[in-house]
Amino acid sequence: MGEFKVRKIGFIIGIIVMIAILVMPTPEGLTEIGQKVLAVSSLMIIFWMTEAISIPATALLPILLFPLFGITGAKGQNDIQLFRHYAYQTVYLVLGVGFLATAMVKWGLHRRISLWIVMKVGKKPAMIVLGFILATAFISMWMSNTTATAMMLPVAMSIIATMDKQISGGFKKAMVLSIPFAATLGGLGTLIGTTTTPTGTSIISETIGIQLGFNEWFMIGLPFVIIMLPVCWIWMVKFYKVDKLDEINVNVIKEEYKALGEMNKGEKITAAIFASAVLLWVTSSLWKKFIPFATDETIAMAVAMAFLIIPVNYKKGEYVLSGKEAFKDAPWETMILLGGSMVMGNAITDAGVAKWIAGSLGGLAGMSPILIIIVIGVVTAFITEVTTNAVVVASFLPVLPGVAQAIGMEPLQLMLVCMVAANFGFMLPPATPPNAIAYSTGAFEISDLMKAGLGLKILCLILFPLIMYFITFGLFGIGA
Repeated sequence: MGEFKVRKIGFIIGIIVMIAILVMPTPEGLTEIGQKVLAVSSLMIIFWMTEAISIPATALLPILLFPLFGITGAKGQNDIQLFRHYAYQTVYLVLGVGFLATAMVKWGLHRRISLWIVMKVGKKPAMIVLGFILATAFISMWMSNTTATAMMLPVAMSIIATMDKQISGGFKKAMVLSIPFAATLGGLGTLIGTTTTPTGTSIISETIGIQLGFNEWFMIGLPFVIIMLPVCWIWMVKFYKVDKLDEINVNVIKEEYKALGEMNKGEKITAAIFASAVLLWVTSSLWKKFIPFATDETIAMAVAMAFLIIPVNYKKGEYVLSGKEAFKDAPWETMILLGGSMVMGNAITDAGVAKWIAGSLGGLAGMSPILIIIVIGVVTAFITEVTTNAVVVASFLPVLPGVAQAIGMEPLQLMLVCMVAANFGFMLPPATPPNAIAYSTGAFEISDLMKAGLGLKILCLILFPLIMYFITFGLFGIGA
């Protein structure tokens, strides 16, 4: 079925489902306002999953439908907020990181970092694949995984083109496919590495009142990155038999790095701002007592302002970023998606929809916690293959606190499980933007993506409940 056909069907089904929920008798235990919220939320989830209209456009639907259906308006009627969530604090973290990504691309810092890492790993094909995995994952930790993939693929394709006669088809596929996989896994490492994380942590903050800042998420995400990146590498080199290949000439990588020349002034300033931001995020526990109101977003805005006010050439009026450059490439779609998901998530909670849904799931209470973790993880990981992972988190996370309470688990447990497992979309192009970008290169078939992606997904699903249960929950003292 073609993509456009899916979108048309999704559009029709979404509207039918919304109308059906609106006109049916109000279910027992649900208020009339809750019924309306359920109707609009169902429409948004279907639209998001089928991309019946663009994802950011769907995120804006509450501004139209909530007032029309009498749910809430600009003044926050029925104890449900609307407009304030579109300016939620995490939106500005995303904006600042967008400035950082734009500056790195403009001055070529991303290319220098990635080529340096790849150049250092050696001549063996398996080690070159490892170099691309490490470089992509590292970049993805500090900007969106989509941007990291878009940065690294041209480097990989140029190397493939230059060394075409001395490398196998399996090596080409392993190298290209490793980039979106590594970008997705690397993005788990930090609060700013993927859209799913700021979206999810914002919903967690609003629904259960737990703040997960840069350092807290670092403790959650980094163990997954440390364990799963080597697993990804071993799987790819074994699956495509890259470890059986002879050494190859990597002079082309050295030549490309050499062609970059010395770091220019803009690159040096960008590197300094980048390093300063990371240092401030990581050491926030040390300086926060002196500036108690500062947050991760404060640092992001400091980064954004630094790019706009630090000159590269003061006489010519050239700055690290001009205002036009910075705001033109800002991640507006992600920011709107984050706002829309916050509106929907809070409405689901405040209108009692989450509690009503959870009431029907009490039968899971007798299951082992680790079994529930596995079930939630598997369901989330496979649903994310047909829609972007950020949409999965935005759609499902608001319901999980009620589910957790109904079955006797701590809400944070299930919410973290959903957030992590939503990043295991490796099998299809729609699963993550990195998959779609990599597929657009034409370097592999969908069957290659499905086979390699399924193997990696299974490995992740085997390991992640163990990491989650024995490391993550232990670090935060939950579920004990």
